[in-house]
Amino acid sequence: MRIGRRVAQFCHIGRRRAWRGAAVALGLLPALLACSSNEPGTVGFLFAPDFKAGIVTDEPRAALIARDILAAGGNAADAAVAAYFTLSVTMPNAAGLGGGGVCLVHDAAKKTTDVFDFLPRSAKGGLVAVPGNVRGMAAINARYGKLAWSQLVAPAAGIASNGGAVSRALASELAAAGSRLTEDPQMAAIFTKEGGMPLAESDNLRQVDLGAALERIRVNGVNELYSGQLGHALAQAAQSIGAPLTIDDLRSAKATAYPPLEIAVGDHQLLFPAPPSAGGVLAAQMVEALGLGNADDGASVAKAVNGLVADRDSWMKPGGDASKPAAELLSEEHVHAAIAAKSDAPAAAMTENPSATGLVAIDNDGQGVACEFTMNAPFGADRIAPGTGIILAPAPNTKGAGFSATGPLMLANQYTGKLFFLAAGGGGAPAAIAKGALFDAVSRGKKPLGQALQAGRLFADGAGDVYLEDSASGKEGAIAGAGFKVTKSGTLGLINAIYCPRGAPNGMDQCELRNDVRGNGLVTTVNQK
Repeated sequence: MRIGRRVAQFCHIGRRRAWRGAAVALGLLPALLACSSNEPGTVGFLFAPDFKAGIVTDEPRAALIARDILAAGGNAADAAVAAYFTLSVTMPNAAGLGGGGVCLVHDAAKKTTDVFDFLPRSAKGGLVAVPGNVRGMAAINARYGKLAWSQLVAPAAGIASNGGAVSRALASELAAAGSRLTEDPQMAAIFTKEGGMPLAESDNLRQVDLGAALERIRVNGVNELYSGQLGHALAQAAQSIGAPLTIDDLRSAKATAYPPLEIAVGDHQLLFPAPPSAGGVLAAQMVEALGLGNADDGASVAKAVNGLVADRDSWMKPGGDASKPAAELLSEEHVHAAIAAKSDAPAAAMTENPSATGLVAIDNDGQGVACEFTMNAPFGADRIAPGTGIILAPAPNTKGAGFSATGPLMLANQYTGKLFFLAAGGGGAPAAIAKGALFDAVSRGKKPLGQALQAGRLFADGAGDVYLEDSASGKEGAIAGAGFKVTKSGTLGLINAIYCPRGAPNGMDQCELRNDVRGNGLVTTVNQK
């Protein structure tokens, strides 16, 4: 669908020519070298004209494994698949084998983009979700990958079996989970230390059973989890702890590919998945809303967010499906009406799972991947299927477990095939709003990607309560003056993004890759050597 008329003013970021002496003086040389070699980097602008590919993830080890895959001749899809399997070991709170997700994959040569939906939907028993991640990665590997499946799974299997240091990214999630990690003996044995305290940064994390499961998947392929010995063992183990997951549930798991929804942005198309990945629609509505009003005025933005979130409660069903056609929800008329609407009764903002992790990857053929993964709740159901190492995910429910807030974004041109923007992350509806605001700021040329990611974020719950990050506190007076109750908030979403103002593949030397400063992720790149 081609909807929306907002024209984006793309800023042209000229080639940054860095003088090495100045870089040393400014303390930038390590980052500069990282962007022009096969060493990992955490900065945005790519100074090297021979830039080949890069990836951004929420957890550093996954980015490093992806870099190795790219250096070995893999493409963006290969890097994303290898990064996912590494995340299943190093960030099992959001990307475990028991969960699912959604990805956008763009092919510049074919001028096509696919959505891969492998979300963790309910098993027939209604208590746990059917694992979707392995099925989804296999579908992407089959359609877009260059390297062998076994090569992409092997690093994760080795890390799980041999152990490795807990990253700061995982340590923060373990600390937040706290005593929940001790409710299941297997979880406690893996993720806590003596005295029941969660593992901390640099502590050793070893997952022998998970390593064995990944090794079976590596050797026997995707069907090992869905109909092979591992699948039978998983179903029996789940049932042994009261989770009604059957081998028939596993056999029925599918990864569905379909064309994305889109809105027109100048001559380009902003692409996103359809509900039940409802976060994509909310992010696109935010882009439309900012195009209708004053995106620089805090009170106007708060009003727009409050209206869109309140309106979402009228069209989003439990689980994320929409009660109205997407074309209607994304129309200028609907967005304007949602912002202007007034209600005497306070909106009942939906409770939802804020736990997800996202990655974005790009290569010099113009292939791009943006994925979001979730366990439907932090650390899923807090239960490991005995003997498998696999954390089970709860079935989506009305108490907040689910995947409705997922929705990666891309900007591409259907006529030239060029890819300009990718974003993915986690954090519930605030993350969806943040992705829309990030895209608006970058596409209108207001800020480079790095600065746009650092900008303070706000979220409104649909009932007149506005939440502000500390870095957005300067807007508090104007927002409160507009009649909103303002509350200081912690992080409102973690977003990883790539912006290529001239488009990939031709303008790769201008691309900026960024991980969110609020998190502990990593950017890695490789060149053509």
